[in-house]
Amino acid sequence: MMKMTLRSLWMPLCALMMLSACKKDSTLELKQVALTLTLENPESLKEAKLSNVKITFKEINSGKETVSTNVIDQKLNISLSEGSYDVSLDGTAEYALEGKITTRKVAALKQGMILKGAQAAENLSLFIGQEGSGFVIQEIFFTGTVTAENKQYTGDKYFLIYNNSSETLFADGLVIAQSAFLTTEKRNYTPDVMSQAVAVSGVIRIPGSGKDHPVLPGKSILIADDGINHKEFNPGSIDLSKADFEIFNKNMDDIDNPQVINMENTYDKFVFHNRGFSSYVLARFPNGTDDFLTNYQYNYDYNLIVNGITYPMDQQEYKIPNSWIIDAVNLSVQASFQWIVTDPSLDMGWTFCGKLASDKTRYGKSVRRKVLSTTTEGRVILKDTNNSSLDFDAEVKPSLMK
Repeated sequence: MMKMTLRSLWMPLCALMMLSACKKDSTLELKQVALTLTLENPESLKEAKLSNVKITFKEINSGKETVSTNVIDQKLNISLSEGSYDVSLDGTAEYALEGKITTRKVAALKQGMILKGAQAAENLSLFIGQEGSGFVIQEIFFTGTVTAENKQYTGDKYFLIYNNSSETLFADGLVIAQSAFLTTEKRNYTPDVMSQAVAVSGVIRIPGSGKDHPVLPGKSILIADDGINHKEFNPGSIDLSKADFEIFNKNMDDIDNPQVINMENTYDKFVFHNRGFSSYVLARFPNGTDDFLTNYQYNYDYNLIVNGITYPMDQQEYKIPNSWIIDAVNLSVQASFQWIVTDPSLDMGWTFCGKLASDKTRYGKSVRRKVLSTTTEGRVILKDTNNSSLDFDAEVKPSLMK
């Protein structure tokens, strides 16, 4: 009799538990959002016709990607789960330019698009891909090396700047700047100038009167942190004594090799971020550094939140107009990436050394631009699509490390 009683109680209880489990599972299912995405042509190319358009939606939290090509009359209708998305587009635009029909690559990027509710409408601004034909950032070695005692060694970092054109170019006046914002900390900076300029915290410039430093087609210039033979102090390091230029900060404990030309320190102290949280741009100032320092200050504010407490912050840096920028490379770390800190027309992607913020395997690795092709004369052409995720090999052995 007791067995029957327990059984009669257990069976309804099981049914109730199964029903409860089903209800719990159903609540975990994410709601679907009917999204209408409208593509907006660049202001100067309202009549451009799009083709071969591919739009990728990457849900930031899960990493799940959804790809669609079903664009009709500049609109895409798609159903996506609620979430926060990075949206990227690539395709082809055909338009009239100076009486001729021109075909160019078209792209777009929108970060942190939040979808919630039954329906949503968003716009995606397109831009025409720039065709790289001049100086590009070929390689950035920002991680440094370690000693035989497994201690961090500094000073052996460098940039390689490459002439990707078929003509001799002059490096005089080229500017390298480090981003003021980090790709691992996304904040609402006010005013937001990213569509017009890049906020920078360190600026260095190649000296010269205009034609002092010619760079032949397919050749590079080397800008070293310290232009010395680092192998004398750390056998696992690099000989940078033949560098074309070096970065020297006279108010710091820095090394100055008199045999290597010093870069001009235009603004603040230029110090590599050895985990790759900063990004870098290559630029020219059309009216010189005095004009830049006088007219391009950037005053901004944001809220710093620590343990739930908000601290209003005011800061001042400088900004480089996007129109002055020749090349841009966003760097980050796989586990910590939050956003790119340039307008996507300059760089739609990012590259890295190290999977984690303090990944010790990053030492002795660099990011290096891929080879696109080689001419019949043997000149190498580097890949330059303004997307560092596609253009660069990540975590490679530095080309100057023997």
